[in-house]
Amino acid sequence: MRAMPQKYALHALCAALLALLPLLLSGQVFVQPEPYGGNQGVKDFLEAEMRFPETALAEEAKGTSVLIFTVKRDGTLQDLRIWQSFRPDCDAEALRLGALVRWHPGTLGGIPADAEHYLRVPFNAKKYAKARERDPGCPRITAPDLASGTALYDVNKLDTTAVPEVPGGMMGLPAYFQREMRYPEDARRNDIQGPLKLEFVVEASGVVSNAVALKDLGGGCTEEAIRMVRAICWKPGIKDGRRVRTVVPVEILFRLP
Repeated sequence: MRAMPQKYALHALCAALLALLPLLLSGQVFVQPEPYGGNQGVKDFLEAEMRFPETALAEEAKGTSVLIFTVKRDGTLQDLRIWQSFRPDCDAEALRLGALVRWHPGTLGGIPADAEHYLRVPFNAKKYAKARERDPGCPRITAPDLASGTALYDVNKLDTTAVPEVPGGMMGLPAYFQREMRYPEDARRNDIQGPLKLEFVVEASGVVSNAVALKDLGGGCTEEAIRMVRAICWKPGIKDGRRVRTVVPVEILFRLP
């Protein structure tokens, strides 16, 4: 079993190299697609959003489903499928999770280009159970009124927008950010201040995903902004009586005392 992750990594590397071969031969610089929030952001999202299959959990399953897909030049996902199977129930959950990840497209010579990419979705029943027992986090919504699919809604197109569970709701966010902010040391040393614009998705389950800075300040401010947003429990947006995925923009002011 210990060799399995290495095998997945080797196969994934070979597939990526084959997909990149025509691009490499062209002599132009190719930059791979990157998930919103970076690799760490995807890892955190997979752990928070995962609905571990009950049978796999009871059997203490441990393994990895590997997805392969094409990130189109406009950032959309196409032809998402299982490339390396772990077990059917976990593969199905991996596909559900993979479809929720947003991507920055790859570029060829600085121009957005279609590119094949892969994503590993690890399953570890013991680790999952211990993490839930140690820190259950925010209540995750699994009610039948969750909308299926991956459609994203802007806040102005909802019957009820996503709401942070902080005093004052959306209006109370500035006070929450100022109260909870841990000013990044790099930003403090370099006197970095100003507004940071962040956009993220509140999933139908209430989990925060796909955070990206629309206006970055550097110095660790984006990472701190994402930490604060993810620490909030969110009520998902409602459209036609169903909980849906909502794109939420916020502005966070970084100001030194």
